[in-house]
Amino acid sequence: MSPESPRPADGDRLHFGYFSSVPEYRQVNRDLIRQLFARLPNPFVHVDVATGTGLVPQLVIEEAKARGYQGKVIGIDHNATALELARAATPVDDCISVEFIQGDAREVDILVEGKIPPEGADSFSIHDAIHEIDGEDEQRRVYEGMARVARDRALLTTNSSFTTVSMDVGHSLRGHGEWKLHFVKLTNAKRDRSTETLVYRTPDEYKRMVRDAGFEIIHDEQKVVQLTKAALKAIAQYPEFVRGMAQDLTFPRDFSLEELSEYMSAAVDKLRYDVLPRIWYGLVAQKTGAAPA
Repeated sequence: MSPESPRPADGDRLHFGYFSSVPEYRQVNRDLIRQLFARLPNPFVHVDVATGTGLVPQLVIEEAKARGYQGKVIGIDHNATALELARAATPVDDCISVEFIQGDAREVDILVEGKIPPEGADSFSIHDAIHEIDGEDEQRRVYEGMARVARDRALLTTNSSFTTVSMDVGHSLRGHGEWKLHFVKLTNAKRDRSTETLVYRTPDEYKRMVRDAGFEIIHDEQKVVQLTKAALKAIAQYPEFVRGMAQDLTFPRDFSLEELSEYMSAAVDKLRYDVLPRIWYGLVAQKTGAAPA
């Protein structure tokens, strides 16, 4: 059984909003947004791709208010439920207008047509989402689409907690492996070694994609985030994470997505570690040349 196609209405209560409220996760993204604002003009137009439940727009508004900036933020996501949550959670501010648009991250240039200045937007972001897009060619399409509607010297922030360095810290690899093992035991699952799982790219591969799209890397960083058990249980309520952890498993019966989430959360309680460290790799880039054709 594969959990990729849950029964109708299954998983309605599951969403990314639980994890986006985790303080440690918010902070690592806040740090990258502050790197952006150190270079961002006032006023500005910012486009956040794969916005989920609106964390980046919320952080952009927070930083803009702190600096006395004015601007416009556009958040794009394919998931209607996530966008409903984003609209409800993102504060209204007189100085910053916000618009959420449903659509595919790979079509950002089409989706923002008529919504940004003719010369292009001032900045773009895709945080902790590029790894969810299948295939390098499709990931490149995201960065290239941004470049096509970016003004000259526009900025880009992007990060991921699923790179080849993500678990190069402390007991991270051992702890995450233990979490998966407890999940397997609780569900009586079996590993399917023939199933392809998420591709963990190197930081250099992401930098190459960004450069090839027409951006110059001006800052990159590796930030260690200590994920508490509460944080792990929060990410266990994100449907794509549940599907990802279950992708290479077969189960003895037809579990719903919510049941798998509950087993994943129960597995957290069996960990011997109070926290699991994980590295977020992030970068800031600036458009340097002509946008991709």
